Amino acid sequence: MGKASIAIIGTSGFLGQPVINAIESGIFDDKIAFPVKAVTRTKKTSTDKVQYVQGALDESGIDALAAELKGIDTIISLVGGNPDLYVSVEKLVKLVKPQLYIPSQFGTEIDKSAKIFPGLLGFKQEHSKNLRSAGIKVVDIVTGLFAVPGAFLYELVGAVGVDTENKTVTYRGNADDKFPVSKVDDIGRVVVAVAVSDPASLPDKVRTYSDVVTQRQVVERYEQTHNVKFAVKNISASDSLKEGQDKWNSAGFKLELFFFYLNVLLSQGTDNGLIFSKDERDLVNPHESLWKWSKF
Repeated sequence: MGKASIAIIGTSGFLGQPVINAIESGIFDDKIAFPVKAVTRTKKTSTDKVQYVQGALDESGIDALAAELKGIDTIISLVGGNPDLYVSVEKLVKLVKPQLYIPSQFGTEIDKSAKIFPGLLGFKQEHSKNLRSAGIKVVDIVTGLFAVPGAFLYELVGAVGVDTENKTVTYRGNADDKFPVSKVDDIGRVVVAVAVSDPASLPDKVRTYSDVVTQRQVVERYEQTHNVKFAVKNISASDSLKEGQDKWNSAGFKLELFFFYLNVLLSQGTDNGLIFSKDERDLVNPHESLWKWSKF
C-alpha cells in the first residue's frame, strides 16, 4: 500500500504527546503521508509533520471538521473516557469514512474483563461495534496496565493492592504471577505502526506490551524508592473474585474503585482482562526491527 494519511483526535490527552513523538521520530517516515492532521480546540503551531486543525466535536462543529478530514485513510482517537465524547467521535468517523479507525481503548481487554465485571468500560466496546457495523475497519489496541514513571505503577500503585496511606499491601491471587505492562512511548509507536499498516492485514484486536512484571516486583520497587515497608495481606483468587463481584454488583463503576477492580482482574490470571494468552507484538514490531521495547 502507499503512504497513509492520518488524522488524530485527542492530542491533549494522556497519549497525545507519545503518539506525536512517534510520528516525528523518523521510524515511520516512509509510510506516512505528511502532514498528519491533529485536531485541537485551541490554536497551535503546525510543523512540517503535524498540521494542527482547529475544530470542535459538537453539533456546531462536527460537519466542518468532517469536511476538513475528508479523504483521510486513518483516524486515531485518543480522547478520554467520557461516553459522550465517544458518541461525538463516532458521528465524525461515520461522516469521514476512513479506511481504518483506531479507537481510544488501550488498557484492559474489555471483552475478557466483561466476564468478571459485566459492563465495565462497555461503552468503549459498543463504540467499536457500532463503527464496524457501519462498514469501517476498527482495530482495538490492548496494552495491559500502563507503567509511567511518576504515575502508574511507580507512584500510583493501587492496581497491585497497595494502600499508601495505611502502609499495607493486599496481594490478590499469586503475587508472583507475571502480567504485561506498557510504557506510553511504546504505546505511541504501536498506535502509529497500526495506523500505517494495510487495514486488510490487521486483526480486529492488537495486544501489545513493553515488559512483564509481578505484583511483588512493583511493590518492592515502590518500597525501595519511597523508603517504606508495607504490612502484607494475602487473599486468594477465588475470594478476590467474590469480593470484587459483590462490590461491582452493589456499587457499579466508581472512579475511586477502579484500581480495586483492576487488582481483582489481575488476580484472575490469563484471559480475564489484563493478562494475555497471545499477543500481536511481532505484527507491529517484527523481532524489534523498528524499535526496542522499553523495560519496567
